[in-house]
Order: sequence, then C-alpha cells, then structure tokens
Amino acid sequence: MNIRSLHIKVSLSVATAALLVVALSSQYFYQHSYQQSFADSERSVQQLLETVRATAAIAAYVGNRELAQQVVDGLAQNDIVTGARITVGNEVIGQQGKAPPNPRRAPVTLALYGPFDEEEIVGELAVMPNSSLIELRARDSAMATAIGLAAQAAVVALLVLILVYWMMTRPLVNLSGRLHRITPGDGGRIPVTGLHRGDEIGQLSGDINALLHTVEAMLEEERQLRHRVELLETRFRGIFEDSSAGIFLVREGGLLITANPAFFRLTGLSEQQPAGSGHENLVNSVFLDSLEAGSLIQLAAVTGRPHSADLRLRQSMADGRERWVHCIFSPAGSRQQTATIEGVMYDVTERKHAERRSRELAETDTLTGLSNRQSVEDALHTLINQRGPGDNRFAVLLIDLDRFKFINDTYGHDAGDRVLVAIAQRLRKLVRDSDVVARIGGDEFLLLLNHAGNLQMVQRIAQKILDAQQVPIAVQPGVLEVVGMSIGIALYPEHGDNPLSLRKHADQAMYQVKRSGKNRFAIYDPSHDHSLSKGE
Repeated sequence: MNIRSLHIKVSLSVATAALLVVALSSQYFYQHSYQQSFADSERSVQQLLETVRATAAIAAYVGNRELAQQVVDGLAQNDIVTGARITVGNEVIGQQGKAPPNPRRAPVTLALYGPFDEEEIVGELAVMPNSSLIELRARDSAMATAIGLAAQAAVVALLVLILVYWMMTRPLVNLSGRLHRITPGDGGRIPVTGLHRGDEIGQLSGDINALLHTVEAMLEEERQLRHRVELLETRFRGIFEDSSAGIFLVREGGLLITANPAFFRLTGLSEQQPAGSGHENLVNSVFLDSLEAGSLIQLAAVTGRPHSADLRLRQSMADGRERWVHCIFSPAGSRQQTATIEGVMYDVTERKHAERRSRELAETDTLTGLSNRQSVEDALHTLINQRGPGDNRFAVLLIDLDRFKFINDTYGHDAGDRVLVAIAQRLRKLVRDSDVVARIGGDEFLLLLNHAGNLQMVQRIAQKILDAQQVPIAVQPGVLEVVGMSIGIALYPEHGDNPLSLRKHADQAMYQVKRSGKNRFAIYDPSHDHSLSKGE
C-alpha cells in the first residue's frame, strides 16, 4: 500500500477530521448531558419534598413525632435520597439515615409553614441527596449521548469517505494511472466516461487529451526538424571535410578553434595537434603577411562585415615558390562574447605567379630583361605623383646608340642583339637599384635617376656611362666593336613637371648631341633653344 497515494491521503484526512469532530462534540455533549442529568435528579428530589411538604408541616405544627418519622421514612425509601430529617426549632422530631461525614453536596432543605398561617414557619424538612447515584446516572446518560454522537459522526465520515472516493478519488486515481501509462507521441488518450462528462474531471481529461495532442504534434515536428538537421549536418560536414578550400575558425586574438583537412594541407600545420595548443597565434604561424592578416581579422570583428585579400603563407610550394591564398574573414560569433572569425582560404598560387609573369612580360623587354616603354612610363608618372614641394629632383636620361645600325647591317641581327644585351647589362651595373633602366625601342634606352641630387652628380653618372662604352663588345667570335652613345638629359622639375615635357626635352638634348658629333651627353637648357654640350 502506497501511503502517498491520493486515496490514502484523503482517507486519512477524512478520518482525522472525523476524529477531531467526534472528540470536540463528544466532550461538549458529555458535559451538557451530565449537567442536564444532574439537574433532573435535583428536580426529582425537590419534587419529593413538595410531595410530603404538607404532611411534614402538620407533623411539625402539632409536634407529632410518629407522623414526622413516617414522612422521613417514606422519603428515605427513594433511591436518590440517603437520609431525611424534620426539625422544629432545634429539636429533631423525625430522622432517617445519616449524613456522610464529608458530603459532596449540601442537603436540600425546605421550610415548613403552618397550616393556618402561610407566613408562620413551624419547622424545616432536610433531605440528603444520593450524590453518588445521581452522578453515576448523569455519567451514564452523558456517555450514552457521546457514544451515540460518535457513532453518528463515524457513519457520516464513512459515507463522506465513500462518496469522495467514488466521485473524486477513484476517478482521479484512474486518471493518474492512465496518464502515467501514456507515452507522449504513442497516440494514447484518456477516455471520458459519461459519469464525468461535463464536470471538472471530464474537463481535466479533455484538457489532458488536448495537451497530449499538442505535444504529439510538437514531437512529430521536432522529429522532422531533427531529421532535416541531421541531413544538413551530414551534407555540410561532407562539404567541410571534402572542400578543397581551407575553412577554419579563429578567435579575435588569433587562437585557432577548428579547421578542415584542406586548411592543414595548405598551411602545413599538424592536424593531430589540438587546436590552440601550439599555434596560439595562428596569424604568425601561418601567414607570411601576418600584419595584413591580423588587420583583416580585426576589421571583420569590428565592422561585422567580411574582408578579403591575397596573402602569402609561410608554407612554400614543393618547388620552392611562394604559396599564395585568397583569404575571406567573416564574423561568425556572438558580439556579446569573444569574437569568433570564420576564415576561408583558396590556393591562388598559380594565378598569382601567372599574374606576375604576365606583369613581367607586360613591363619587361624580352631581349634585355630591362623595363619596357610602358613600365618606364608608369614609373615616371609614379615619381612625379609622389614628389612633394621639398623633395629632391630626379633626372631623365635618353640614350641612343651610335654605330648600332652599322653593326646590325654588317654582322646581322644576332650581332645587334648581342650589343643590346651587353649595353643593358652595363647600364644596370652603373646605376643604383632605386633607379630605372628601360629599353624603349630599337637601340634607344631611358634611365630614371631617382634622387638625382645636384647637377654635378648627374653629369658624373652620364660620364661614367660614356666611359663604360669604350670597352669593345664581341659582336661575332673574334670580332670586337666599340659602340658609342648619345645621351640627352632633362631634370625634374626644372625642365618639366610631366612625363611628356621631360621626355621631349631629353629627346631634344639627345639630338643636339647627335648633331654635334655623337658619343657625348647634353643637358637641356631651357633659357636657350639649344643644348649645352659637354665632351669627355
């Protein structure tokens, strides 16, 4: 028996309440019945006295002891009286029985009046009530009343308990048992009987069935959603694991959280090493351009938008070439927590090297390896755009080879090519790395001397170039030729503040050299319409 069941609790509650009611009501009615019985006994004694009052008054008036004794004897024969006496003045003329030594109740007395004068007291009749008997009868009567009430209360409590059990406890216990046996989602419902259709228990059963229906619908929806999520998870896990692009998650400080296999293949990091234990700073460990990568991660975290760039990895290609990746950094974490950044990297090494080769082909002379016309044009524009008011000047040297047409026509194009390659190598060695040397067509070359300083410095460099050309060049096996140069020089900003004017004035200075004997250099003189020629 489960003492915690509803039936046991209700039974105990009703029994306890019934016992409490019985105890209180029995106590009250016992006292009331006891007092009532005692009062009835005293009234009976009083009635006995009234019955013999006249006879006792005559006996006391005439002093007849025999009559008085007959009266008290008659009174003493009653079981509620233990003794009686008649006194006249201080003299007892009739007595039956004796008063107990310590009576619990005082004797009942009655004044006796004369038969001819109702105001004349001729004696006194005293009766000693049988207190023990009176109390016993009072207790018996009170006990009978209390027992009757207790029995009545017990019967009522039993009836109430049966009704509560039949109409409330039993249906609720059945309802609880059926509900306990129902598993949400199995289609089980609680039947509503006709007895409780329309009452609170029926309404409760209906509400439970509605709730079970709602729960079942939600479980079915959740089951379908879980199935779809599992399918999507499987699909995206496959994409994540099999993707050729490196996918990874990092915290804002550069701590690697997780990554797919392609990421480890691209970066060369160990996939077995737990994330965050050896690569605390992913940016420094993976990217050669660590500052730019760190800035992109920070920008993505602050702006909440994706940022991308082409970055170099520390892990190089198998042939030693630099490995390039295109990285996209996007915010992926909650802004209320430490920012999490999602990174996606694609290998763009071949594209970057192809772009570099295309750029080199577009900007380099294929024969000499020097910059071509377009490249030097761009460099000239850059130099002018970067120059501030207080920056140093730079010089433009336009060079045309002397006797090149003769060598090309006499020994062939291969000999001409050897001359061009030799001249290009000499020019590259005579200038600084910051200077630009370009072949702009045929036998023409152009030099950009960055930070030219003063005029004397430009003249010394031009003279060094002329001196170097005095060394013969092998145009064919066993055949040496000396190739001279005509050099025209224009200075920025004295001779022009744009590429067109600088080239034009350098060209004018160079043709002045051609007209004045060749193998010289000339600096454009803006104050005259001719060039100042200087010889070796």
